[in-house]
Formats: sequence, C-alpha cells, structure tokens
Amino acid sequence: MGDGERRLALRVPVHGSAICYGDALPVSGRIENLSRNGALLDIAGTPSGATLELELRVGTAVARITARPIRVERSARRTKLALQFADLSADDRSVIESAIDDAVAAASRRPVRVLDDDHSRRRVLVAQLAEQGMTPLAPRTPLAAVDLLTNAQMAVCVALLAPSFGHSLEALEQLVADFPWVRATPITDDVDATVRRALHLAPTLA
Repeated sequence: MGDGERRLALRVPVHGSAICYGDALPVSGRIENLSRNGALLDIAGTPSGATLELELRVGTAVARITARPIRVERSARRTKLALQFADLSADDRSVIESAIDDAVAAASRRPVRVLDDDHSRRRVLVAQLAEQGMTPLAPRTPLAAVDLLTNAQMAVCVALLAPSFGHSLEALEQLVADFPWVRATPITDDVDATVRRALHLAPTLA
C-alpha cells in the first residue's frame, strides 16, 4: 500500500454527531471513527436506501455528504453503520481532513481520564501513566469530575474509573456509556494492572 492509499485508509476516533437521510425518516447518532473515504457511525435505528445523505457535525464544522452503506451491525438498542463516501466537495473534504488531523494530534498525546478520589493511588497512577507517554486528566473535585466525563468535545477515548466523589462505579460507567467512543475500565489497587489496561484500550491509528 502506497503513502496515498495509507492516508485514505487511516481511520481515527472522531467525536461528532451524524444525521442520516435515507428513504424513510432521518436517523441520528454519533460518529465513532472517520477516514478520508468513509465513516463508522453509532446510530439509533437503521436508515434505508442504497445511498444516504449525511450531515456530519464535528465541533462547529458541518459536512454534507452522499455515502453508501457497506456494513451494518445491529444490537438490541444500537446499530453500527459503516459508510463509504461518494465524491466529496472541496469544502466537505476540508472538514473531514481537519477533523482527522485534529484527532491524530490528540491521539499522539494519548489522553486518559482518571476518576479516583483516593489521593495516594491517584498520584501513583497519574505518574505511571505519564511515564508510559499518556496524558492523564485527573480532576480533584466532584464538579470537575462530572464536567470531564460529560464533555463530548474532548478527544479522550479511555476512562479509568473508581467509585469517586459520591458516585458509584456503576453511575460513572453510565455517564461514560453516553459516549460510544470512550472505553472505560475500573481502577483497582493493582496500579500496574490498571496502567496496562489503559495502554491496551488506547486507540491505535490504523
């Protein structure tokens, strides 16, 4: 595969919203990952039609694209929809490429949310994550913790969670579940094992 083909095939986690217009009612969802020639969406329902009109919103930028479904994976509540883009306008291609470039820059920093109000354990965990080349984000107050977990614009795909700031582990996991691109794992007293899980969950650019 040449450099140009690799550039087209590069898939990265991108945080944004999507609306699919097919033969029936529009279906909305979130962008899970994005490449220069397609996208994977997490949506509620399945749009019908051999081609779809998409509205992809990343931050304040919007791209309106024609795409062809190439794979559908259904579960009880959600659908994963893989799409291949048709010809992109110059403006839409610029939106897609800017989103990918921003995601690549964010991934290179390998950010990870750390929710733990055990101060001693958090300090050791943050230090070990930083030693592994990750960028730990570790709030120290309940308000900062909730803001960190519910900020949809942050390019953070890994969350390490412990019962913290009056919230149970289950409550924190439920907050994270609203963002399908975030992979969560519990924090335990085995800090080395927790760091290994974070490294395993961190997305790779492929």
